[in-house]
Amino acid sequence: MVTLRCTQKLLKRLGVPPKAPTVASTTVLGDWYANLYYTRPEQLVLCINERTLLVALISARDAKSLGSRFRDRVLGLLSQLGVPPAAVEAESRAMTEIGFGPTANRRVLGCLNEAAFAISLELESGRPTSAVDLELFLSRNIYKLTGYRKPRELLLELFANYSSAGASSGGSSASGFRVS
Repeated sequence: MVTLRCTQKLLKRLGVPPKAPTVASTTVLGDWYANLYYTRPEQLVLCINERTLLVALISARDAKSLGSRFRDRVLGLLSQLGVPPAAVEAESRAMTEIGFGPTANRRVLGCLNEAAFAISLELESGRPTSAVDLELFLSRNIYKLTGYRKPRELLLELFANYSSAGASSGGSSASGFRVS
C-alpha cells in the first residue's frame, strides 16, 4: 500500500474528499506528495517522495488512471536510478494498492514547491527537456530537509539498507520489506 498525499486542488480533480482517511504506506519509500504543475503543452502531476524527496512527473490527463501511471513511473524511475531489480520488484508488489489523501507534512510541501520552481527555471533555460530529463535533474537537487543530500543518494542508500537487512534476517526486515 502506498499513499499519494495530494494538495486540495488535486484531490478535487480526482474526486477525493479533502478529509479522506488515509492509511500509512507499507512501501520502502513511504508516502508521496503530489500537486498539479501547469506547463505547456500539458499539465503534469508533480510527485515528491517524503523520505528521499525524489521527484516523479506524470501527465495530469485521465485522473482515473493516475494511480497506475504513478506506480509505473516510480518503478521505472527506480530502475533508471540503479535500484536492484529484486528491490524494484518488491516495491512493485508493495505498491499494488494506491490510496489518496490530504497532505500532512508542510516541510515536504515546501520541498514540492521548491522542485516546481527548479522545473520552471530549467524549462525557461531554453534547453530541450523531457519529463525524464527533469526527473533525473531533480534527483541531483539538494534540499535542507534531507541535510543537503541528493535524492538519488538517499534512494540508493535506503534500498541498500533494506536489501542488507532483508538478507541478514532471512529475507525480510522489520517493515515487511522482502527481497527475493
